[in-house]
Amino acid sequence: SMVFSADTISFLETPKVDVVDTVGAGDSFTGAFITSLLTGETLEKAHRSAVDRAAAVCTVAGAWTKM
Repeated sequence: SMVFSADTISFLETPKVDVVDTVGAGDSFTGAFITSLLTGETLEKAHRSAVDRAAAVCTVAGAWTKM
């Protein structure tokens, strides 16, 4: 995964997980990334949070309708 800003490039390998379903992976990545940035995390930490969240979502079947 790669994230770019005006002065930073962040590259992270995708965690190795047993993929069950990719539904919601992109949405969860975006949500975790934006939330991290809005709470003051660095681009790199926000990227790590987003990659980890998306990987976790891929290990569950179907959409999460309740949280």
